[in-house]
Amino acid sequence: MEKTTVTIEIKQEVSIALIWIAAGVVAVSLAFFLTPRSPELWPALDAAGVAAGVYLIALLAYTLRKPLSTQLRALVGGIALIALSCTVLAWQSKEDQSHLQAERVAHIRVIVARQLLYSEMSIPLLNTLGAYHQQGVGKHETLADVFRRLHKDAVVGFNVHKPSWKGDPMKVIVKSLDPDRIVLVSQETSVEGRDLHFKNYDGKSGMVQEEFILTEKGITHVSEN
Repeated sequence: MEKTTVTIEIKQEVSIALIWIAAGVVAVSLAFFLTPRSPELWPALDAAGVAAGVYLIALLAYTLRKPLSTQLRALVGGIALIALSCTVLAWQSKEDQSHLQAERVAHIRVIVARQLLYSEMSIPLLNTLGAYHQQGVGKHETLADVFRRLHKDAVVGFNVHKPSWKGDPMKVIVKSLDPDRIVLVSQETSVEGRDLHFKNYDGKSGMVQEEFILTEKGITHVSEN
């Protein structure tokens, strides 16, 4: 009779343990997958972490119930509290580090994007300026004439950038083509600039955009966003 009772109790404990495990898996999964989607993964991970913490506290409270002695419950509870606190601190540190790395990568992307735009936009204007001044004192071609000669069919809205590879998204657009003043504008299609509400030339918002202005005195650069 005693052996049968022990067997039943073991089966009950196993069943309860399985229920706890299943409840933990469900709670953490729901917290993770029901969190509103965002570009970052951390909000979902934070929600899952909170759910896991609540679950572990509830599991610990259930495990340390009577008939365990008060001293043992206090000791195990204290150790668990310290472990949980260390985990939270380590988690927060890792999240802060991840955000810092993401900010650094974004900053580097902006720098690289701007340098690439500077290079691509300055070349056609420098070539135009050089050809313009090669005419000497009696210049018979305006800046616009020289620009059109170097870039066939160039008009306002014309893309003077020659694709470096198939599917190259970069465009250097002629914004203004006056006899003594040429304006080129170019933007990034995937790198955000300083103002997320800035209206870009192609209709997008918030992307890096640079403007170069050519006159006979030289080139002026305006970082628009």
